[in-house]
Amino acid sequence: MITQPEQSSDFPKSVLDALWRGKRSEAIDLLQRERNISREEAREVVGTFILANKSVQRRMDDEQPKLSWGYTPWLLLLQAIVVAVGYYLLFYEKG
Repeated sequence: MITQPEQSSDFPKSVLDALWRGKRSEAIDLLQRERNISREEAREVVGTFILANKSVQRRMDDEQPKLSWGYTPWLLLLQAIVVAVGYYLLFYEKG
């Protein structure tokens, strides 16, 4: 079971909420605006926080998009077959 990250006195609640939802870029934007720091500094602070908190790190891993091929390989195979049949019908010369 993943638990809520511990409250940090120097992190705004909105940033912690965004991190808990798996929205790293939103957390960086919020921290940048609330602390009035550069984007690079905000990225570094958020990255350090994520690495220090295993529950947040696991949550970030859970929010990563999963690659699902679905019907793509079958559609590519069907396209190759159609091209091969079309080539045979159009360019095959009978003897």
